[in-house]
Amino acid sequence: MNQPIFSPYRICPLGAHVDHQGGVALGRTLSLGTSLSCLPSADGRIRINSRQLGEAEFQIGGEIDLTHWARYAQAAARVLEGRIQRGMLAEVDGPLVGAGLSSSASVGLAYLKALAGLNDLDLSAEELVELDHQLETGQLGLQNGLLDPLTIVHGRQDALLFMDTNTGSVTPVPDPPGAGASWIIANSGTSRELTRSSFNQRVAECRQAAALLQPGASALSAVPREVFEDRKRGLPPELRLRAEHYFGEVERVRQGAQAWAEADLASFGQLMNQSCGSSIRNYGSSSPVLVELHELASSTPGIHGSRFSGGGYGGCVVALAERERADGAALSIAERFSSRHPELRPSAFVAGMGDGLR
Repeated sequence: MNQPIFSPYRICPLGAHVDHQGGVALGRTLSLGTSLSCLPSADGRIRINSRQLGEAEFQIGGEIDLTHWARYAQAAARVLEGRIQRGMLAEVDGPLVGAGLSSSASVGLAYLKALAGLNDLDLSAEELVELDHQLETGQLGLQNGLLDPLTIVHGRQDALLFMDTNTGSVTPVPDPPGAGASWIIANSGTSRELTRSSFNQRVAECRQAAALLQPGASALSAVPREVFEDRKRGLPPELRLRAEHYFGEVERVRQGAQAWAEADLASFGQLMNQSCGSSIRNYGSSSPVLVELHELASSTPGIHGSRFSGGGYGGCVVALAERERADGAALSIAERFSSRHPELRPSAFVAGMGDGLR
């Protein structure tokens, strides 16, 4: 096998549910992710061995089985069809599959980078982001924005990323010296599957709100805030709540970037709690188990704030912690939540940060 490709998982502490509307978001990459080693196959077929999920084999250009775990590899081959001839023999490994840390974009980008490398394609960062977006939206039926691939491709170990998902621009916000921050991942033990949740319905509702607020607008980023404030009372109640979340979250992202640059962790944590509250009340994206985990995490000593990681229908909560108290906080969260839900096998750990796709 060749030198492994590493495609990290990501967290989004602020900027939930706005990337599909062209909003701004904050994200960063973890030291956890997808590892993929590969060799070219002699017959042009793609064979994958996953430590977690088993074996799969298919032909480039073949039909995508939307029920099979190998669909991300099949979709990667499909979006590169016509540009690749060599298949691959691959071994793929990655923990926390389906936990809300964007493992889907992580594995999709790993397959794209592997197939490109074996076929002598030199893909730019911009091309990788766009191809992964095509993979998920065009081939697998999700209505994602650019948050996940932008974060994973451009991730930096020492910075948050401020991302404009409308323009695709990425600006690092370096970790302030001596800030004393750590990130905790609390996994509820419940799985999530966006194609079977209300994810796509929420995206459609946001687009409906945009069109009603401003004829011709296909996303809420095309609607000025003052137009929303002037016309929001004319929206159906559910659509008004979706738009309320979008505009509030965009403002929280901008405030959060400033708070991070100023090492104001308390304010950043408060913004995370507000963001999670808006996801629950306005966006309608939550589950009772995750709400309970968020409330438990945010009330733990040493935690500044927390919010759902991912769509909010299962998976993880990400929490901002005081560095010197982070290990104890993670242990407390895991023990307390496990005592309430022993059937779920939850966990919590202090996450290491890492660089982007490499």
